[in-house]
Amino acid sequence: MILVIVYLSILAFTFIFQSIPPILPFILSELHLTYAQSGLLVSLFALPGIFVSLLGGFLADRYGMKPLGAGCFILMIGGTFVLGLGMNFQLLGLGRIIAGIGGLTLSVFLPKLLSQWFKERELGLAMGIFNTGVPLGSVICFGLFGTLGEHWGWRTPVLLTGIYLFITFILFITLYRLPPSHEADEGKPLTIYQSLREMGWPIWGVGFSWLWFNAAFISFATFAPDFFLQKNYSIEQSGVLIGIPLLGSLFFSAPIGYLVDRFKHQEWFIGIGAMALAILALCFNFSTSFLLLVILMGIFSAMIPAPIYSLPPEILKIENVYRFLSLEFYLNRSLLLSCPDFYFPHPPLPKFP
Repeated sequence: MILVIVYLSILAFTFIFQSIPPILPFILSELHLTYAQSGLLVSLFALPGIFVSLLGGFLADRYGMKPLGAGCFILMIGGTFVLGLGMNFQLLGLGRIIAGIGGLTLSVFLPKLLSQWFKERELGLAMGIFNTGVPLGSVICFGLFGTLGEHWGWRTPVLLTGIYLFITFILFITLYRLPPSHEADEGKPLTIYQSLREMGWPIWGVGFSWLWFNAAFISFATFAPDFFLQKNYSIEQSGVLIGIPLLGSLFFSAPIGYLVDRFKHQEWFIGIGAMALAILALCFNFSTSFLLLVILMGIFSAMIPAPIYSLPPEILKIENVYRFLSLEFYLNRSLLLSCPDFYFPHPPLPKFP
Protein backbone atom coordinates (compact mmCIF):
# COMPACT_ATOMS: atom_id res chain seq x y z
CA MET A 1 0.00 0.00 0.00
CA ILE A 2 2.86 2.42 0.77
CA LEU A 3 4.17 1.94 -2.78
CA VAL A 4 0.74 2.91 -4.17
CA ILE A 5 0.65 6.05 -2.00
CA VAL A 6 4.18 7.05 -3.01
CA TYR A 7 3.46 6.41 -6.69
CA LEU A 8 0.26 8.47 -6.65
CA SER A 9 2.20 11.22 -4.88
CA ILE A 10 5.03 11.35 -7.42
CA LEU A 11 2.40 11.46 -10.18
CA ALA A 12 0.83 14.42 -8.39
CA PHE A 13 4.20 16.18 -8.29
CA THR A 14 4.75 15.52 -12.00
CA PHE A 15 1.30 16.79 -12.97
CA ILE A 16 2.04 20.10 -11.24
CA PHE A 17 5.59 20.33 -12.53
CA GLN A 18 4.68 19.60 -16.17
CA SER A 19 1.26 21.26 -16.24
CA ILE A 20 2.42 24.56 -17.77
CA PRO A 21 4.38 23.62 -20.95
CA PRO A 22 1.50 21.82 -22.76
CA ILE A 23 -0.93 24.71 -22.15
CA LEU A 24 1.54 27.59 -22.36
CA PRO A 25 0.37 28.79 -25.82
CA PHE A 26 -3.18 29.19 -24.47
CA ILE A 27 -1.96 31.08 -21.39
CA LEU A 28 0.12 33.39 -23.58
CA SER A 29 -2.86 34.05 -25.82
CA GLU A 30 -5.38 34.73 -23.03
CA LEU A 31 -3.24 36.75 -20.62
CA HIS A 32 -0.94 38.35 -23.24
CA LEU A 33 2.25 37.35 -21.44
CA THR A 34 5.71 37.97 -22.86
CA TYR A 35 8.12 35.12 -23.56
CA ALA A 36 10.21 36.26 -20.59
CA GLN A 37 7.17 35.98 -18.31
CA SER A 38 6.29 32.56 -19.69
CA GLY A 39 9.81 31.29 -19.03
CA LEU A 40 9.69 32.69 -15.51
CA LEU A 41 6.32 31.03 -14.95
CA VAL A 42 7.90 27.65 -15.66
CA SER A 43 11.01 28.37 -13.55
CA LEU A 44 9.16 29.70 -10.50
CA PHE A 45 8.07 26.16 -9.63
CA ALA A 46 11.67 24.93 -9.25
CA LEU A 47 13.32 27.98 -7.70
CA PRO A 48 11.82 27.59 -4.19
CA GLY A 49 13.26 24.08 -3.99
CA ILE A 50 16.75 25.54 -3.73
CA PHE A 51 15.85 27.12 -0.40
CA VAL A 52 13.30 24.79 1.18
CA SER A 53 14.41 21.25 0.28
CA LEU A 54 17.38 21.29 2.65
CA LEU A 55 15.27 22.73 5.47
CA GLY A 56 12.59 20.12 4.82
CA GLY A 57 14.97 17.31 5.76
CA PHE A 58 15.39 18.61 9.27
CA LEU A 59 11.72 19.49 9.68
CA ALA A 60 10.86 15.88 8.81
CA ASP A 61 13.18 14.62 11.55
CA ARG A 62 11.77 16.99 14.13
CA TYR A 63 8.05 16.77 13.38
CA GLY A 64 7.71 13.49 11.48
CA MET A 65 7.06 12.52 7.88
CA LYS A 66 3.26 12.49 8.03
CA PRO A 67 2.80 16.11 9.22
CA LEU A 68 5.37 17.34 6.71
CA GLY A 69 3.75 15.36 3.90
CA ALA A 70 0.31 16.73 4.80
CA GLY A 71 1.72 20.26 4.79
CA CYS A 72 3.28 19.67 1.37
CA PHE A 73 -0.04 18.51 -0.06
CA ILE A 74 -1.87 21.53 1.37
CA LEU A 75 0.66 23.85 -0.30
CA MET A 76 0.40 21.95 -3.58
CA ILE A 77 -3.40 22.06 -3.56
CA GLY A 78 -3.53 25.75 -2.62
CA GLY A 79 -0.92 26.75 -5.19
CA THR A 80 -2.60 24.77 -7.95
CA PHE A 81 -5.99 26.39 -7.36
CA VAL A 82 -4.38 29.86 -7.20
CA LEU A 83 -2.80 29.08 -10.57
CA GLY A 84 -6.00 27.70 -12.06
CA LEU A 85 -8.12 30.66 -10.92
CA GLY A 86 -5.53 33.42 -11.41
CA MET A 87 -6.38 36.25 -13.76
CA ASN A 88 -2.93 37.81 -14.15
CA PHE A 89 0.76 36.93 -14.20
CA GLN A 90 1.30 37.86 -10.55
CA LEU A 91 -1.31 35.38 -9.30
CA LEU A 92 -0.09 32.65 -11.63
CA GLY A 93 3.47 33.16 -10.42
CA LEU A 94 2.35 33.09 -6.78
CA GLY A 95 0.52 29.83 -7.39
CA ARG A 96 3.61 28.27 -8.97
CA ILE A 97 5.80 29.33 -6.05
CA ILE A 98 3.41 27.93 -3.43
CA ALA A 99 2.94 24.67 -5.33
CA GLY A 100 6.69 24.41 -5.93
CA ILE A 101 7.53 24.68 -2.23
CA GLY A 102 5.18 21.81 -1.42
CA GLY A 103 5.84 19.71 -4.50
CA LEU A 104 9.62 19.79 -4.47
CA THR A 105 9.81 19.06 -0.75
CA LEU A 106 7.41 16.15 -1.21
CA SER A 107 9.39 14.72 -4.13
CA VAL A 108 12.56 14.66 -2.04
CA PHE A 109 11.26 12.67 0.92
CA LEU A 110 9.16 10.15 -1.06
CA PRO A 111 12.20 7.89 -1.67
CA LYS A 112 12.80 7.78 2.09
CA LEU A 113 9.29 6.44 2.63
CA LEU A 114 10.16 3.57 0.31
CA SER A 115 13.50 2.97 2.03
CA GLN A 116 11.67 2.60 5.35
CA TRP A 117 9.36 -0.13 4.08
CA PHE A 118 11.43 -1.99 1.47
CA LYS A 119 14.67 -3.66 2.46
CA GLU A 120 17.48 -5.60 0.84
CA ARG A 121 16.23 -7.33 -2.31
CA GLU A 122 12.93 -5.47 -2.45
CA LEU A 123 14.28 -1.91 -2.53
CA GLY A 124 15.66 -1.87 -6.08
CA LEU A 125 12.37 -3.01 -7.60
CA ALA A 126 10.44 -0.48 -5.49
CA MET A 127 12.77 2.33 -6.62
CA GLY A 128 12.48 1.15 -10.21
CA ILE A 129 8.69 1.34 -10.07
CA PHE A 130 8.92 4.72 -8.32
CA ASN A 131 11.12 6.09 -11.11
CA THR A 132 8.48 5.33 -13.73
CA GLY A 133 6.22 7.92 -12.09
CA VAL A 134 7.82 11.04 -13.58
CA PRO A 135 7.98 9.65 -17.16
CA LEU A 136 4.39 8.40 -16.95
CA GLY A 137 3.17 11.69 -15.52
CA SER A 138 5.04 13.61 -18.22
CA VAL A 139 3.53 11.47 -20.97
CA ILE A 140 0.04 12.04 -19.54
CA CYS A 141 0.60 15.80 -19.27
CA PHE A 142 1.99 16.28 -22.77
CA GLY A 143 -0.52 13.89 -24.31
CA LEU A 144 -3.67 15.07 -22.52
CA PHE A 145 -3.32 18.56 -21.06
CA GLY A 146 -2.90 20.29 -24.42
CA THR A 147 -6.05 18.63 -25.77
CA LEU A 148 -8.03 19.55 -22.65
CA GLY A 149 -6.78 23.12 -22.88
CA GLU A 150 -7.70 23.38 -26.55
CA HIS A 151 -11.28 22.18 -26.03
CA TRP A 152 -12.19 23.45 -22.55
CA GLY A 153 -9.63 26.14 -21.77
CA TRP A 154 -6.21 25.99 -20.13
CA ARG A 155 -7.67 26.23 -16.62
CA THR A 156 -9.44 22.86 -16.95
CA PRO A 157 -6.35 20.60 -16.72
CA VAL A 158 -4.95 22.75 -13.90
CA LEU A 159 -8.14 22.51 -11.84
CA LEU A 160 -8.43 18.78 -12.54
CA THR A 161 -4.88 18.45 -11.21
CA GLY A 162 -6.01 20.22 -8.04
CA ILE A 163 -8.86 17.72 -7.61
CA TYR A 164 -6.44 14.81 -8.12
CA LEU A 165 -4.13 16.35 -5.52
CA PHE A 166 -6.96 16.56 -2.99
CA ILE A 167 -7.88 12.89 -3.49
CA THR A 168 -4.23 11.84 -3.13
CA PHE A 169 -3.92 14.00 0.00
CA ILE A 170 -6.86 12.18 1.62
CA LEU A 171 -5.31 8.81 0.77
CA PHE A 172 -1.94 9.92 2.14
CA ILE A 173 -3.16 11.10 5.54
CA THR A 174 -5.48 8.08 5.83
CA LEU A 175 -3.17 5.25 4.81
CA TYR A 176 0.38 6.42 5.56
CA ARG A 177 2.07 4.94 8.60
CA LEU A 178 5.60 4.10 9.68
CA PRO A 179 6.80 0.50 9.77
CA PRO A 180 7.07 -0.76 13.38
CA SER A 181 10.87 -0.78 13.30
CA HIS A 182 10.97 2.99 12.65
CA GLU A 183 8.23 4.27 14.91
CA ALA A 184 10.68 4.91 17.72
CA ASP A 185 13.05 6.85 15.44
CA GLU A 186 10.48 9.33 14.13
CA GLY A 187 11.03 12.82 15.51
CA LYS A 188 14.58 12.15 16.84
CA PRO A 189 16.63 15.01 15.37
CA LEU A 190 20.38 15.36 14.84
CA THR A 191 22.29 18.55 14.14
CA ILE A 192 23.39 19.42 10.61
CA TYR A 193 27.04 18.94 11.60
CA GLN A 194 26.38 15.48 13.03
CA SER A 195 24.47 14.45 9.92
CA LEU A 196 27.21 15.57 7.53
CA ARG A 197 29.90 13.91 9.64
CA GLU A 198 28.05 10.60 9.72
CA MET A 199 27.36 10.51 5.98
CA GLY A 200 30.96 9.85 4.91
CA TRP A 201 32.56 10.43 1.52
CA PRO A 202 31.18 7.59 -0.69
CA ILE A 203 27.68 9.03 -0.71
CA TRP A 204 28.93 12.27 -2.29
CA GLY A 205 30.02 10.29 -5.35
CA VAL A 206 26.43 9.09 -5.66
CA GLY A 207 25.13 12.65 -5.41
CA PHE A 208 27.47 14.08 -8.04
CA SER A 209 26.75 11.17 -10.39
CA TRP A 210 23.08 12.09 -10.18
CA LEU A 211 23.95 15.77 -10.76
CA TRP A 212 25.84 15.10 -13.99
CA PHE A 213 23.22 12.65 -15.24
CA ASN A 214 20.54 15.32 -14.81
CA ALA A 215 22.72 17.99 -16.43
CA ALA A 216 23.34 15.77 -19.46
CA PHE A 217 19.70 14.78 -19.84
CA ILE A 218 18.46 18.37 -19.56
CA SER A 219 21.10 19.44 -22.09
CA PHE A 220 19.79 16.84 -24.53
CA ALA A 221 16.19 17.97 -24.04
CA THR A 222 17.27 21.60 -24.55
CA PHE A 223 19.46 21.24 -27.64
CA ALA A 224 17.84 18.27 -29.39
CA PRO A 225 14.77 20.10 -30.80
CA ASP A 226 16.91 22.62 -32.68
CA PHE A 227 19.30 19.84 -33.77
CA PHE A 228 16.49 17.71 -35.24
CA LEU A 229 14.92 20.73 -36.95
CA GLN A 230 18.26 21.41 -38.65
CA LYS A 231 18.17 17.81 -39.88
CA ASN A 232 14.84 18.55 -41.63
CA TYR A 233 12.58 16.87 -39.08
CA SER A 234 9.23 18.49 -38.33
CA ILE A 235 8.36 19.88 -34.91
CA GLU A 236 6.06 16.91 -34.29
CA GLN A 237 8.77 14.40 -35.25
CA SER A 238 11.29 16.19 -33.03
CA GLY A 239 8.87 15.97 -30.11
CA VAL A 240 8.46 12.23 -30.63
CA LEU A 241 12.22 11.67 -30.76
CA ILE A 242 12.76 13.66 -27.56
CA GLY A 243 9.97 11.79 -25.77
CA ILE A 244 11.26 8.30 -26.56
CA PRO A 245 14.01 8.34 -23.87
CA LEU A 246 11.30 9.14 -21.31
CA LEU A 247 9.33 6.12 -22.48
CA GLY A 248 12.47 4.02 -22.04
CA SER A 249 12.59 4.96 -18.38
CA LEU A 250 8.88 4.22 -18.08
CA PHE A 251 9.21 0.69 -19.44
CA PHE A 252 12.66 -0.34 -18.19
CA SER A 253 13.09 1.24 -14.74
CA ALA A 254 11.15 -1.52 -12.96
CA PRO A 255 13.06 -4.40 -14.66
CA ILE A 256 16.35 -2.65 -13.88
CA GLY A 257 15.23 -2.30 -10.27
CA TYR A 258 14.51 -6.04 -10.16
CA LEU A 259 17.99 -6.80 -11.51
CA VAL A 260 19.51 -4.52 -8.87
CA ASP A 261 17.66 -6.48 -6.18
CA ARG A 262 18.83 -9.75 -7.69
CA PHE A 263 22.50 -9.03 -8.36
CA LYS A 264 23.31 -5.79 -6.44
CA HIS A 265 26.50 -4.12 -7.82
CA GLN A 266 24.71 -0.84 -8.52
CA GLU A 267 27.98 0.68 -9.68
CA TRP A 268 28.01 -1.68 -12.67
CA PHE A 269 24.57 -0.57 -13.80
CA ILE A 270 25.43 3.10 -13.34
CA GLY A 271 28.80 2.76 -15.10
CA ILE A 272 27.44 0.79 -18.06
CA GLY A 273 24.51 3.17 -18.47
CA ALA A 274 26.70 6.28 -18.28
CA MET A 275 29.32 4.97 -20.72
CA ALA A 276 26.66 3.87 -23.20
CA LEU A 277 24.93 7.27 -23.04
CA ALA A 278 28.24 9.06 -23.63
CA ILE A 279 28.93 6.92 -26.70
CA LEU A 280 25.39 7.44 -28.01
CA ALA A 281 25.74 11.21 -27.59
CA LEU A 282 28.84 11.15 -29.78
CA CYS A 283 27.06 9.00 -32.37
CA PHE A 284 24.65 11.85 -33.13
CA ASN A 285 27.57 13.51 -34.97
CA PHE A 286 28.24 10.52 -37.22
CA SER A 287 24.92 8.71 -37.70
CA THR A 288 21.55 9.59 -39.18
CA SER A 289 19.73 6.70 -37.46
CA PHE A 290 18.31 9.04 -34.84
CA LEU A 291 15.33 6.81 -34.02
CA LEU A 292 17.63 3.93 -33.09
CA LEU A 293 19.86 6.24 -31.06
CA VAL A 294 17.03 7.66 -28.94
CA ILE A 295 15.58 4.17 -28.36
CA LEU A 296 18.97 3.03 -27.06
CA MET A 297 19.16 6.19 -24.95
CA GLY A 298 15.86 5.27 -23.35
CA ILE A 299 17.11 1.78 -22.49
CA PHE A 300 20.47 2.84 -21.05
CA SER A 301 19.14 5.93 -19.24
CA ALA A 302 16.87 3.59 -17.26
CA MET A 303 20.00 1.90 -15.85
CA ILE A 304 20.90 4.91 -13.71
CA PRO A 305 18.01 6.26 -11.55
CA ALA A 306 16.93 3.06 -9.75
CA PRO A 307 20.49 2.00 -8.78
CA ILE A 308 21.31 5.52 -7.58
CA TYR A 309 18.17 5.79 -5.44
CA SER A 310 18.78 2.35 -3.94
CA LEU A 311 22.30 3.25 -2.76
CA PRO A 312 21.65 5.81 0.02
CA PRO A 313 19.71 3.36 2.25
CA GLU A 314 22.62 0.91 1.93
CA ILE A 315 25.40 3.44 2.53
CA LEU A 316 23.76 5.65 5.18
CA LYS A 317 21.96 5.16 8.43
CA ILE A 318 18.22 5.43 7.92
CA GLU A 319 17.98 8.74 9.79
CA ASN A 320 20.51 10.29 7.37
CA VAL A 321 18.84 9.12 4.15
CA TYR A 322 16.37 11.99 3.92
CA ARG A 323 19.03 14.53 4.88
CA PHE A 324 21.21 13.32 2.03
CA LEU A 325 18.32 13.34 -0.45
CA SER A 326 17.38 16.90 0.51
CA LEU A 327 21.02 18.06 0.41
CA GLU A 328 21.59 16.33 -2.93
CA PHE A 329 18.44 17.96 -4.29
CA TYR A 330 19.65 21.32 -2.98
CA LEU A 331 23.04 21.01 -4.69
CA ASN A 332 21.54 19.74 -7.96
CA ARG A 333 19.03 22.56 -8.25
CA SER A 334 21.50 25.21 -7.05
CA LEU A 335 24.12 24.30 -9.64
CA LEU A 336 21.72 23.68 -12.51
CA LEU A 337 19.59 26.78 -11.94
CA SER A 338 22.42 29.16 -11.00
CA CYS A 339 24.55 28.27 -14.04
CA PRO A 340 21.97 27.61 -16.79
CA ASP A 341 23.95 29.28 -19.55
CA PHE A 342 26.98 27.13 -18.77
CA TYR A 343 25.13 23.82 -18.90
CA PHE A 344 22.51 24.55 -21.54
CA PRO A 345 22.34 28.00 -23.19
CA HIS A 346 18.83 29.06 -24.16
CA PRO A 347 17.76 27.99 -27.66
CA PRO A 348 15.56 30.28 -29.72
CA LEU A 349 12.03 30.43 -28.31
CA PRO A 350 9.26 29.04 -30.52
CA LYS A 351 6.81 31.46 -32.08
CA PHE A 352 3.20 30.98 -31.07
CA PRO A 353 0.39 32.21 -33.28
